[in-house]
Amino acid sequence: MNKFCRLLLLFVAALSASCGVTKYVPEGQFLLNRVEIVSDHKAIKPATLLPYIKQNPNYKAFSIFPSQVSVYSWSGRDSTKWINRFLRKLGAPPVIYDEYLTEKTREDISKSIVNQGFMNVSVTTEVDKRKKKASVIYRVKTGEPYFIQKYNIEIGNETIAQLVNEDSANVLLKPGERFDRTLLDKERQRIVTLLRRKGYFGIGKEKLSYIADSALNKHRVDLTLQMFPSTSRELNNSSSPEQCQYLVKNVYIVTEYDPIAGGESTAALLDTVRYKGYQIIYGANKWIRPEVLVNSSYVMPNQMYDERTIDLTYSSFSRLKAVKYVNIRFEVSERKDSCLLNCYLMLSSSQTQSISTELEGTNSAGDLGMAASVTYQQRNIFHGSETFSAKVRGAYERLTGVGTNSNFTELGTELGLSFPKFMFPFIDYNLKRRVRAVSELIGTYNIQQRPEFSRVIAGVAWRYKWSSRNAAYRHSLDLIDVSYVYLPWIDKVFYDQFSVDNPLLRYSYENHFIMRTGYTFYLTNQNTVAAGKDPFSLRIGVETAGNTLNILSELTNKKKVDGYYQFLGINYSQYAKVEIDYARSRLLDESNTLAWHANLGLACPYGNSQILPFEKRYFAGGANSVRGWSVRTLGPGIFKQTGTSADFVNHSGDLKLDLSVELRSKLFWVVESALFIDAGNIWTIRQYTNQEGGLFRFDTFYKEIALAYGVGVRLNFNFFIFRLDLGFRAFDPSLDGQERWRFTRISSQDMAWHVAVGYPF
Repeated sequence: MNKFCRLLLLFVAALSASCGVTKYVPEGQFLLNRVEIVSDHKAIKPATLLPYIKQNPNYKAFSIFPSQVSVYSWSGRDSTKWINRFLRKLGAPPVIYDEYLTEKTREDISKSIVNQGFMNVSVTTEVDKRKKKASVIYRVKTGEPYFIQKYNIEIGNETIAQLVNEDSANVLLKPGERFDRTLLDKERQRIVTLLRRKGYFGIGKEKLSYIADSALNKHRVDLTLQMFPSTSRELNNSSSPEQCQYLVKNVYIVTEYDPIAGGESTAALLDTVRYKGYQIIYGANKWIRPEVLVNSSYVMPNQMYDERTIDLTYSSFSRLKAVKYVNIRFEVSERKDSCLLNCYLMLSSSQTQSISTELEGTNSAGDLGMAASVTYQQRNIFHGSETFSAKVRGAYERLTGVGTNSNFTELGTELGLSFPKFMFPFIDYNLKRRVRAVSELIGTYNIQQRPEFSRVIAGVAWRYKWSSRNAAYRHSLDLIDVSYVYLPWIDKVFYDQFSVDNPLLRYSYENHFIMRTGYTFYLTNQNTVAAGKDPFSLRIGVETAGNTLNILSELTNKKKVDGYYQFLGINYSQYAKVEIDYARSRLLDESNTLAWHANLGLACPYGNSQILPFEKRYFAGGANSVRGWSVRTLGPGIFKQTGTSADFVNHSGDLKLDLSVELRSKLFWVVESALFIDAGNIWTIRQYTNQEGGLFRFDTFYKEIALAYGVGVRLNFNFFIFRLDLGFRAFDPSLDGQERWRFTRISSQDMAWHVAVGYPF
């Protein structure tokens, strides 16, 4: 352990050594070491001005270590040697201070602030040059801003003016607002968007202009937006292209679109099918049914042009896995004095069949293994973009602590069929179009073989998934999910160890039946996050099981067996479960991100169950939990390990709390690092035999929260992230007195390695 710490300190010292980073800085020039923007007005945030910086320094790991340029500086000057070329490829050359780029940055920052209403802004630069390094500070003195005193809208067309006035509640430019040109542009775009949703296909922002008058008012502006001014020859000319409300007359759906050529396929278009007012033009292969195409289009024949229908149609067709490309274009009818449009939906089909393989390594509490899977997909099995999938997975794991020549094997299969529509009886057609859900039918069958038992897990589920257009909101509803756990064989000696004294373990190795309903809500701003905003995600999941079966048992006066109702001769589980997961991150600079995460879960057995099924219980420790502990080795509460094979079941609970904060930083090339602190534990809501100290109590639970800290190395290849974390125990609630604090007592048992794919949150 001490040797590891020394190596880590040496590595950090090598990265932070500043004597070598100027090795390749020419004489008389300077390494750009730091760039800072300082503003004297709270409305001008330095973070919003960062895009105007023309020259940024080499990034620093954890905002301290110049790791990227340090690796480059480790290379020798002889470029013929492979090691020197390799180090230069991993790192990056030093950024040399450029006076011209500094001046350009100053000018662009000044223009940006003027556009925000500060007409008398002054931006100065301070350059500190010492020891071949240069630090640049841009100081912003904004002066007094200009504000809008009056805002009027003048539109020469009466019909358009009425539409705009009816939307006056959404006006962005109001008296007292700062004279921000970005806001002026948003106001123009608001009006254009409004009109293009009302049929005005020919309207663009260039038709709107501003007149600003500040002569009579000190730092106050009288603002007028003009559209088709009274001097225009097109005044009230409803037949002019810009002032015409267009009607979509015909909608053509062409199924043989060639995106490379930009038009129809060279293959002959053989057939035209008329369906519900649409004209569908097929080629030789009618690869998708007409009703699927029509139901996916929100642009309708003989309807007024509405820009929103274009986005909805793109989004709808993008959900069809049988469709590879879609292009929508409009053409004005050639008839004179008409306001008619023809719409063309140009589609091309995707490759319908695919086979993929996956190989993975596994690490369960130190037991290493491997798994392989093969997946087949048919993305248009019924010519309606339905997807059929079949997956076969096998796994092997070498087990320790359960005797010689012991291993775990698993063989499973999964069949799935998804439909790109909301398949449910008695649902209104318009509601189905608004929701745009995907309906899924999934069946699984899994066989597990351990030295102590054999287990079969079979299940079938029917679920719906839908989301908002920008995927900010996502929903998943498991209408019914049935699973059956069957143990055809269990070692008698193993079972007798706990069959009497430990009901939790006994229940975990008995046949049981679960019929559940669950709903998950997911909210994120990852796809729409604006500059200066922190990306976040929120997931809330609820599920219940056994209620329908329990009601049927009560209504039919079914007799209990040993105090429990049964279904098909098997005790069924009854419980409720809720879980909340929240994660947020903040970009500190180009190479450093601070992320934090909170997870809270509670599950409660009731009615026909006294104990949760093992697969529904919570556990702590592992690569995505408190990383000072291996998976399923922490908790519940202050429960102490017994050293028996039953511990992996005893380390489970009904309530979970996970808290984490992580500082992530780029080092060089694809290599990233992280420093993290984790906290959390699990508890039981009832006092179970052989889980002493696991019961949750409001007056003591905060004293039972485990703490861990550590360091991680990640390889970020964009399409996947390989993660290696080393966690150390800081506070172990299962120990007594001062032994709980492990900072000065670290041993090999107080640390855990974790290998995983992806960030922990």
